[in-house]
Amino acid sequence: MKALLLTIIVLVALTIGSDSWAETSRVPVHLQAQLTGRLGTFDRNFQARAGTVARVLVLHKDGNADSVSAATAFAKALGEIHQVGGLEATVEEAAFIDGAKLAVRCRAQKIALVYFAAGLESEMSRVAQALVGVDVLTIGGSSLYAVQGAVVAFDLEEARPKLVLNLRSAKAQNVSFKAELLKLARIVE
Repeated sequence: MKALLLTIIVLVALTIGSDSWAETSRVPVHLQAQLTGRLGTFDRNFQARAGTVARVLVLHKDGNADSVSAATAFAKALGEIHQVGGLEATVEEAAFIDGAKLAVRCRAQKIALVYFAAGLESEMSRVAQALVGVDVLTIGGSSLYAVQGAVVAFDLEEARPKLVLNLRSAKAQNVSFKAELLKLARIVE
């Protein structure tokens, strides 16, 4: 699995080209979607959380055109993959309201994964508190999300994509990553 994840990262990096990586401080959204599609296979609890279909909720900041655009692009890219963690996936995009309502929705609808698009970084610490005890994998588009409490985030290190994991949030949200993934990621707490 480690080799497959590394191969995906390298192949996508080669197809994008080094100039594209230098132009942005974020991992390209389509690469985030590809990596997200594989993340569930590294979470020991993902299949139990998801059931037969992985329900994915992609959130954007209402009224923020960049956030809406990033969320739409991510949802489209992940939808084209059709799977998360080896399971068929359904992807829904919505405006973020607040952490408490998100926690209720995740429980009621059995949401397996929530992706936070750009523009919601300032909300993440409150969201992480609201999601304590909720069985959900949270992912943010930049490393700041993991620092603020998302379980997983993406960063660029030396123009290469890097996963950033918040192990405290992972434990609080019943996410248990395999050692192979922990070796590849930067850990924050």
